[in-house]
Amino acid sequence: MSKIKKIMNEDKLVKKAVDVGLQMAKLQGFDLPHSTQAIKIKAVYLFLVEVNQITPLPENKADGPNIKKRLALWMHNALPDDDPLK
Repeated sequence: MSKIKKIMNEDKLVKKAVDVGLQMAKLQGFDLPHSTQAIKIKAVYLFLVEVNQITPLPENKADGPNIKKRLALWMHNALPDDDPLK
């Protein structure tokens, strides 16, 4: 059983990561789907992996909670130290 440590403000960090990822994709000419939140999260994750912003998860660990955690960590590391989400 794997232990996934909870990040403070993880949900808010994931939401911000999705917003930033969608903006990055749009600036680079990609049109990611804007349907359900789960599809947006997966699309942003795949986009960020493709542009080498984040390291891909192993195939057997690429599920919803692990993708959200990876996006939250990416956003947490990208934010300045004085940001309220940190």
